[in-house]
Amino acid sequence: MRVSAASDIGRWRQRNEDAYWAGRLDGGAWVLAVADGMGGHQAGDVASRVAVDTLREALPEVLATAATPALGLRAAVERAHERILQLGKSRGELYGMGTTLTAALVIRLEAWIAHVGDSRAYLVRGGEILQLTEDHSIVGELIRNGTLDEAGAMVHPQRNLLTRALGGPLPLEVDVRGQALRDGDVLVLASDGLTSLVSSAELVALVREAGPQDFDALAARLVALANERGGYDNITAVLARVGEEAGA
Repeated sequence: MRVSAASDIGRWRQRNEDAYWAGRLDGGAWVLAVADGMGGHQAGDVASRVAVDTLREALPEVLATAATPALGLRAAVERAHERILQLGKSRGELYGMGTTLTAALVIRLEAWIAHVGDSRAYLVRGGEILQLTEDHSIVGELIRNGTLDEAGAMVHPQRNLLTRALGGPLPLEVDVRGQALRDGDVLVLASDGLTSLVSSAELVALVREAGPQDFDALAARLVALANERGGYDNITAVLARVGEEAGA
């Protein structure tokens, strides 16, 4: 795969509470991950970094013993959740921290997506885009019941209110799904700082415009576009094109 990734504090936040990782495990599997620390809680930046770091550290171990890649990915996300809870209990300044986490495990032409929160994963194939995750948020529920469309959701005043998060008080529910891939497909993972300002139709257009030489800079281009439109939140984008060599 060829990967493009970028993260930015945006124009209004005091620190970047997003974290991401894009890398290859021993054995050849690729992992993409985006986490968005909960801005209304203490230490959102710590929570997002712990989530991504724990995922990276846990995956080799859990995949070696799990019956399926999907179960291994779920176990790694659950371990990240437990780690965040433990840190919150042991260090008072971290109590109540939480984060979203959206991750893609890619083995050859098969992807498994694990998801908690409202960071998103998309599949772009040709001129079409498929959202691989459902937002675990108040606004996400309104979209699913037909009350809101994408344009309305992007400006809704409650768009940041989550119904699920790592580190949250409720029992953790992790959405996991599989997705068959083809050469040329592009996976896009992004925090809501991007998706609240760049529509899915615009994502398709920008991905299609990016040739082989432009793909490496595509994530930075998306981040810059979100900043041009206000940069109200931290902004993170991780993209991977299937069937190409990794960029330098």
